[in-house]
Amino acid sequence: MRRLPLPESVPPGIEVWLLPLDLNMPLSKRDLALLNRDERSHALRFRRHEDRVRSVMARAALRQILSSRTGVLPDKLRFFVNDYGKPSVVGNWGLEFNISHSGCFALIALSTSGQVGVDIECRDRDLDIEELSMHVFSPLERRSGLQTTEAFFDRWVAKESVLKALGLGISQHLQVLSILPRDNAGYEIVHDQPEWADVSAWPIKAPDNYAAALAWKSRQDGKCARSSPVALQTVGSRLEAS
Repeated sequence: MRRLPLPESVPPGIEVWLLPLDLNMPLSKRDLALLNRDERSHALRFRRHEDRVRSVMARAALRQILSSRTGVLPDKLRFFVNDYGKPSVVGNWGLEFNISHSGCFALIALSTSGQVGVDIECRDRDLDIEELSMHVFSPLERRSGLQTTEAFFDRWVAKESVLKALGLGISQHLQVLSILPRDNAGYEIVHDQPEWADVSAWPIKAPDNYAAALAWKSRQDGKCARSSPVALQTVGSRLEAS
């Protein structure tokens, strides 16, 4: 696992870690021991071995990183989720996180200065770009140029990372938020929601044939979505999707 370089305009207090995933390796007993019963059960419900590996390795790495920041043992960490399923660590640590994985890699983002979202996607997929664009991108985004598979994935990871940073459900808000390219290192974010102010997004360095993006929202406006304590089994599959 290594820390990724970020664009210069990313605020202090934000870091992103890249975790390579060996999808052919046996499930690590050490990693499994860091997870609670519900997380282990969730991972083992996957039918494909590679999906089990992704789930176990990503959650174990997340717990280890959070443990190093909080001083809480990895297997003792507890989480709560907001109304849209975005998890946060229990305790007044002033620490936000987000996680994403695709193919042979996972990304883990941490922030001490506001809400954070991250997304990574493998470009090696046979997609009907024109059809998908009608569903996931706004008319403004489609007019800005999404003709290639590369452009589709670049814009998709940016959009998903922004919605994650805002703590919102992905499918419900696809058409009310537009992510547009800019000449500098970031993206232009267009919407008409005052409560979504002070959100920024950047493309970040990804392995070959992958696209990745980071988003951040200042704490100035407080939490975007109400949060409530829940058991970790409710988090379940949300850790990857958050």
